[in-house]
This record gives sequence, structure tokens and C-alpha cells, in this order.
Amino acid sequence: MNEIAGKRSSLDACHDGGMTPRLTHFAINTDDVEATQSFYGSVFGWQFQEYGPPGFVQIIDEATQQPMGAIQQRRQLLDDEPTRGYECTFGVDDVDATRDQIVAAGGRILMDKFTIANVGHLIAFEDPGGNPALAMEYDSLAE
Repeated sequence: MNEIAGKRSSLDACHDGGMTPRLTHFAINTDDVEATQSFYGSVFGWQFQEYGPPGFVQIIDEATQQPMGAIQQRRQLLDDEPTRGYECTFGVDDVDATRDQIVAAGGRILMDKFTIANVGHLIAFEDPGGNPALAMEYDSLAE
């Protein structure tokens, strides 16, 4: 079980079985993580927690003390431009089946399946409208 402050995380709830695809995470891409963190901390009173690689901080939900999103170093999911704005991740039961459905529906895979240890399996895709998004099969035992 993934825990912060002794509470069950939303990541664990996502893979307890029978999950319907839903928005499970958002990330704000930026060229300056510290300045963006300072901005949202000042404007919304958000709290943050260092997590994962450099240039990545979790945004902590004040009410639940669970991660609700992240501020991360800008990356480039689309071929011709860096990711701007918010990046959304949808929780799914089977990332491989979701990949096949994305391609069959006219989407394009931007990042093949990538495993984040103790979190799950992630893919990035582009919808037919040119919007990048991600799909995550949560698995706290992933290696």
C-alpha cells in the first residue's frame, strides 16, 4: 500500500479491481519548477512533497493529505512542440488493451509502456485532436 501520513492513497484505490477509466492525476509542465511551485503555493495555498526524479514535486491535497497532481520539468510528448498546460493521466485496468483501443480509434502512441516502480505501467498518447494524455495501469507491485 502506498501511504502518505498513514493514509491509504488514491493510487491503491485505483487498482483494487473493477476500475473504470477516470482522471487520476494531472501535471503542470514548466521550465522553472521552483517558480511554479512558489506561484501555486501562494495563489492556492498548495503544499508540496519531493517525489521521484529531480524536477518533479507532488501537489498534496490538504483535506486527504494524498497526492492530487504534480509540477514537473517540461517535457516534449508531441514531436513538434514541448508540452504546455496541464497533462492528464487516466487510470485504466489494462494499459496494453487501452493502447490497442487508442490506436484502433485513431490515436497515436507517443510513449511506449513505461514502468514506474511501485506505481504502475504508463503510456502516453495523442488523441485525434492533437491533445497529449496518459493512461496508467496502477500496480503497487510494479518493478
